[in-house]
Amino acid sequence: MLIGVFIINQEPQLLTPIAGAFGLVSYVQTVTTITEPTLISVAPSNYTYLPVDLTARVQATGMLIVSNGKEVGFYVMNEGNFSEWRSGHPSRVVLARPFVVSYNFTFTPIAGGTYFFVFDNQDTSRRVVIFSLSIVRNRIVLQPVAEYAGYELLVIGILLAVLGLKTGRNKPVKSLEARTIGWICKFCGAENNSAQSFCSNCGRSQH
Repeated sequence: MLIGVFIINQEPQLLTPIAGAFGLVSYVQTVTTITEPTLISVAPSNYTYLPVDLTARVQATGMLIVSNGKEVGFYVMNEGNFSEWRSGHPSRVVLARPFVVSYNFTFTPIAGGTYFFVFDNQDTSRRVVIFSLSIVRNRIVLQPVAEYAGYELLVIGILLAVLGLKTGRNKPVKSLEARTIGWICKFCGAENNSAQSFCSNCGRSQH
């Protein structure tokens, strides 16, 4: 019962390594759209950006297409790097494509936080970018036998406890007093009640 309660409190994911060894684990990929395909206008000789909050170690994937076959610079930076970039200082970036017309990208942030998707237009004409972004998660799915293991162990524990109590109540236990009352025939060795004067087995008197 204690093991069942412990597993229930710790969530069934505690059994994932064991379940995986027996082939009771599967992985389901879920895709969540963060930014639907959106038109982003970038002024001549200027830039624009889109801030997005991302979770650490959760894969981000997306695409961008520049209309009329004109290129833009595309960069992905965290908040600190973006501040440095805006002030004109060299900075590290997660992704960097100085000249891109069509681009599909995927990356996994090491740390969570706000990330800036920057569209840089160095040309003297306006650019229109179609941009979309999604996050991809791999979700662990346990088979029912592993997912509900805590409840199964709890039920087994309760049944064993009830069975033990029932068995213990049904088993007759001779008290010390019962065992010491009576007498044993000195002729045949049979046990007799203390109220008896003659042996119930051989019929002889002990006097």
